[in-house]
Amino acid sequence: MAGSTASVPGGGNQAATSGGTGSSNQAQSGVSGGSITIGGFFDITGPVDSSVERDTVRAYMQAINQAGGINGRQVEYVWCDSKYDASSAHACAQYLISQNVLAVVGLTAPLGENNEIATLTHNGIPVIGGLGTPAEYTDPLAFPTSANFYRYGTAIADEAKSLGVKHPAVVVLGDVPWVHPVEANLLNRLAADGIAYTDVEEVSATQANYTATVFNLQHSHHGPTFSYHRLFDAMEAANWYPGVLGAGLDKFNVQKSYDGELKNAHSLVPFLSPYDHQGNATVRQYLGTVQHFYPGQFQALDIYTQHAWTAAMVFAEAARKAGKSLTRDTLVQALDSLSGFQTGWSVPLSYGSGPHDPNHCFTYTSAAGGWHTTSGWVCS
Repeated sequence: MAGSTASVPGGGNQAATSGGTGSSNQAQSGVSGGSITIGGFFDITGPVDSSVERDTVRAYMQAINQAGGINGRQVEYVWCDSKYDASSAHACAQYLISQNVLAVVGLTAPLGENNEIATLTHNGIPVIGGLGTPAEYTDPLAFPTSANFYRYGTAIADEAKSLGVKHPAVVVLGDVPWVHPVEANLLNRLAADGIAYTDVEEVSATQANYTATVFNLQHSHHGPTFSYHRLFDAMEAANWYPGVLGAGLDKFNVQKSYDGELKNAHSLVPFLSPYDHQGNATVRQYLGTVQHFYPGQFQALDIYTQHAWTAAMVFAEAARKAGKSLTRDTLVQALDSLSGFQTGWSVPLSYGSGPHDPNHCFTYTSAAGGWHTTSGWVCS
């Protein structure tokens, strides 16, 4: 298939050469007579592998191309490996600028993503999707699709209260700078909800294991509020299975490896869970398309691939709306005009001028007897 993907080997170290935003010029906006160039960056090498998020966006665009493209143009997707490294993420942002991409669609780079929103938008490049880091909600050229991580913190604390959690411990990924204010928001909300947390453990994505973390948690006689795969492994090794309340659902193949760790697990997600919504049209399209184009990635799908798929949906809708005169300017105008956009698996998304914060809602899930949804949309 023409125009499906390209990459910069080794994470990209090219300097930006766009010579300005070029936002009203098609050629400088990555749009030619027959093609549209968009891009993204993802942690591929290192402790975090976001290749499945990359391939989710690519699958969506490949399906678009097979169906005739967007207003007759084929979509080319360029990507870069940000390596769970802030300097590599900056080099990736510069690389995408040098490629004159129309937009960044989907990015998953926990350590570097937040800082590079401004790098891209200051060059006139709109950013669609992302993890939900703070900068994505304060920049008028950023168009997030998921709930802000601050909202996750509030919602986790409120769900802990509704579940009757007493004296929880908290585990956070402490080597990601933007997580610290999110952590503070979670702790403040727990206190406001009358929940006396007793232990806060900061872990690193580069740790070989979380054995020491679990020892500390176990001997404080409390359970963590959210966790990661290595934390569950350490729990299993210690034969210790506290209740877990977390944000997001893990990869399909990782879920299968869990046993007692999920017995008392609860989660909250801003998109309908594929585990018990396989009759949903968006879920069917998402699962079927990724399995068709990237069958080796199918079992790695998780909550963040839902972020990526939703970003691709929003981009395609706005690009179609912008019509034949597609440029960065007309794309942004089309994005700002989206109101009540139906993704099929979230609350409707609306943007408008200024900073954007379109998704305030979660559904709650329980792992008892297999993941299943326990609430309708709960919004703040």
